Amino acid sequence: MTRHLALGTAGHVDHGKTTLVRALTGVDTDRLEEEKRRGISIVLGYARLPLGDDLDLSVVDVPGHERFVRTMVGGATGIDLALLCVAADDGVMPQTVEHLAILGLLGVRAGVVALTKADVADASRQAAVADEVRAALAGTPLADAPIVPVSAQAGTGLDELRTALREAAAAVPDRPATGVARLPVDRVFALHGIGTVVTGTLWSGTVASGDTLAIAPTGSAARVRSVEVHGVPVERAAAGSRVAVALVGAERDDVPTGAVLWGGQPATPSFRVDAEVTVLPEAAPLERGTLLEVLHGTAVAPARAIVLGADAIAAGATGLVQLRLERPLATLRGDRVVLRRLAPPGTVAGGRVLDPQPRRHAGGEADLARLALYRQDDPAAIARAALTTGALRAEDLAARGLLDADAAAAALAAQDGVVDLDGWHLSANRFAAIRTALRDRLEARRRDHPRDPGLPLEALLRPTPWRDALVDRLVAEGAVARAGATLRLPDAEAVEDTSVADAAVAALAAAPFATHRQADLVADLGLPADDGWAVLALLDRTGRVARLPDGLVVHRDAYDQAVAIVRAACAEHGDVTLAQLRDATASSRKVCQALLERMDADGITRRTGDTRVLRRGAASA
Repeated sequence: MTRHLALGTAGHVDHGKTTLVRALTGVDTDRLEEEKRRGISIVLGYARLPLGDDLDLSVVDVPGHERFVRTMVGGATGIDLALLCVAADDGVMPQTVEHLAILGLLGVRAGVVALTKADVADASRQAAVADEVRAALAGTPLADAPIVPVSAQAGTGLDELRTALREAAAAVPDRPATGVARLPVDRVFALHGIGTVVTGTLWSGTVASGDTLAIAPTGSAARVRSVEVHGVPVERAAAGSRVAVALVGAERDDVPTGAVLWGGQPATPSFRVDAEVTVLPEAAPLERGTLLEVLHGTAVAPARAIVLGADAIAAGATGLVQLRLERPLATLRGDRVVLRRLAPPGTVAGGRVLDPQPRRHAGGEADLARLALYRQDDPAAIARAALTTGALRAEDLAARGLLDADAAAAALAAQDGVVDLDGWHLSANRFAAIRTALRDRLEARRRDHPRDPGLPLEALLRPTPWRDALVDRLVAEGAVARAGATLRLPDAEAVEDTSVADAAVAALAAAPFATHRQADLVADLGLPADDGWAVLALLDRTGRVARLPDGLVVHRDAYDQAVAIVRAACAEHGDVTLAQLRDATASSRKVCQALLERMDADGITRRTGDTRVLRRGAASA
């Protein structure tokens, strides 16, 4: 079975990267007229390098000029091995060093150094440059990479370079055949009769005709019409391949460069990312609040770096940052990012994403502990850390970019001390803490307000997707009792002191259709405001008073009498007017209007123009 790996070039401008790729593959990756006129690469170029039946390399040829480092990062992100080109006549140059540093920041661990233009340097010069290169490689993942002298013009050293590439590729682990398909878009165009076509290096998973791919961060989706690998139609492209995908249902503007095509549900784009980064030895310390640009795949986003747990990260050191982005990125834990300063432009640091969707924080003790667990790459530890932020489902871990769906389900199922809330997983410690805090607040409420011992749910628990499941579990366990939107302790029935309310209710009965305000009745009770309103609500529930719209209240007998008047009028005339009720009760227009609105709310009447009619079934009620 043929292995598909991505090979990225790297090196200073005019060190022969494109010429060497053409000699190896027969493909001129400089396709633009401007590139041919200026003699330098400006955009990414691509070619296929077959190295026998069992190995196929997708070559990504990157620009070497310092003005195009963003483009270089977009091409190098996701490659499996590197081909670092150093000209034998020039030796190690600034972009040699920067590209080598970027490869390290991106996690590239395998590669070969091509000592290009070997035909213009004698043996002693070649040896001197090889020593320079070996010194530059020291301390990097490519420290032991072979150095192969080659001349694309003379055709020498090419077979030795192919052999070295095969040996380097043998040390690269296979990409998993399963997993979410992700294709960062580095080029998009429209073809007549085909439609929108995007190209990129497939990071993971596979892509086939008929697949539906989500487009992040825009949130739209498209269907795959066809797939090509280096211009050859294929049924299915594997990770590591250079692919062109024709899309149905997406216009060119729907898939900008920097977008990522996802198989299945993409991770939710976020304006914040927590990352572990290493500052380059030659860079200035990374200080809290530094303005940078974040390079992720083919996407670029300005950001402010908030150093976590320290004021700065020293040159050559590794630390934690929260990247607060101006544009959202859809990332997964473990993705590589490169940080570049804006002015003067230059690479500062890079590393890997630990939390793709963190809350806004500045590195408190709990957040640092959580990130320490995310750093372990252990699914069980990651799930345990995520549970400290609240209840989770397996799909939430996947949507947050922390674990793939299968690993998330297995990691949650393996957790000890977890409470299942109808599919939501909550740590037993967190559940117990919520239960205790809730009961303490309700106990205090019962003690301080015995006439109204309940509290609104909104005042007790912040809204979360799992709040109702949590309350249902607490009610089922007998920890709390629920009455509508109010919670109380199960044994905390409202205490009714009837002697307090009797005088106020008697005053309502003495003038049944007078204008009585609810606030006045509450004041007459002589209780604290909360208790007074609770007693009024209780009087309404027990049928002693009837609260009306517009802040009015009447004795319940008065309301029942008004209902009887309305029913009789409707039986005789088919409807009733406000004036008829006012005359029958010798009351005010304001009180009668409130009485009729209460009857509407109770389902007794329905307004039709300036009259009321009985609702179906209300006449005999």
